[in-house]
Amino acid sequence: DPAFEEELSPASIGTLRLQGGAMSAAEAREFEAEPFAQDALALRSFDDGGKVAGLDIPVLEAWRPLLDSPEFRL
Repeated sequence: DPAFEEELSPASIGTLRLQGGAMSAAEAREFEAEPFAQDALALRSFDDGGKVAGLDIPVLEAWRPLLDSPEFRL
């Protein structure tokens, strides 16, 4: 999807190139048929949304209270 590629961060564009570029139409159809495809696309979107130049992200341990909270557990 060309629109998707336009939304990628510079870091993600570089990673995509290292991985061999965008999927062909046939590869995309095969991927979309996988039961996890929508979850993978959502994860990809979340990951790219977190790539903000200059954004100060707390260390992983700072998130421990949230990760341990009952509300966060499935």
